[in-house]
Amino acid sequence: MTYNLTNASPARIVAFALSIGEAELAASKDTPPGVRLAGFLSGSRLLSIQTFRDLFPSETVMSAGGLAVKRMALLFTDIKGSTALYDRIGDMKAFNLVRQHFGVLRDVIAANHGALVKTIGDAVMASFHEPLDAIRAALGMLAQIRRFNDSAGEELIMLKIGAHVGPCLAVTLNERLDYFGQTVNLAARLQGLAAENEIYLSDEMYGLTGAADLLAAMQSDAQIIHVKGIEREIAVHALRTRHQGQP
Repeated sequence: MTYNLTNASPARIVAFALSIGEAELAASKDTPPGVRLAGFLSGSRLLSIQTFRDLFPSETVMSAGGLAVKRMALLFTDIKGSTALYDRIGDMKAFNLVRQHFGVLRDVIAANHGALVKTIGDAVMASFHEPLDAIRAALGMLAQIRRFNDSAGEELIMLKIGAHVGPCLAVTLNERLDYFGQTVNLAARLQGLAAENEIYLSDEMYGLTGAADLLAAMQSDAQIIHVKGIEREIAVHALRTRHQGQP
């Protein structure tokens, strides 16, 4: 069956068709009229899907000022002592290790419903629509890098992680989707504060419903810090794996 639709008005309209089976029609006969949409994909969720970024790596944000994202979790990682690593084992071997570690982190990010935004030197920036997924990814990264080092027989890669959640600006820069704003800046600063094999979370991340259960096995140290460029004091939490015997 074919339908031909003609728009006779001067305004642009959106037309769509719904196919409703007899069982669905019978089940909905007593419900108020109207259309209820469910399972839609928001812009922030789309931007944090790795498959979307892989398929459309140069997709542009059309707005000249960027796209305002109300809430996004940003996670940064870096390698502690990478300069010493390059000096100790040589540029070629060290670069190969860094490349492998990128692959490990990318898999963890994708497995936790996030997206790899970019790599910066030895560092990684990732985005997550759901902040708890960023925490899961941070824990998964430490676990996978620990396995990576165990298989190598020595601690080659020592990871530092920082994460924060809040509003940001999605923009197209150098033909790539990227994020800017104070949320991004603070997440990067937190990573810079972390020591090896340590996660720094903002108070906004640490206080999320469900975060305490995810972090139950971690030793937490609450701190109040001053960050360059931010006038207010920032509450953060330094997290390390709790060793046997520690409270």
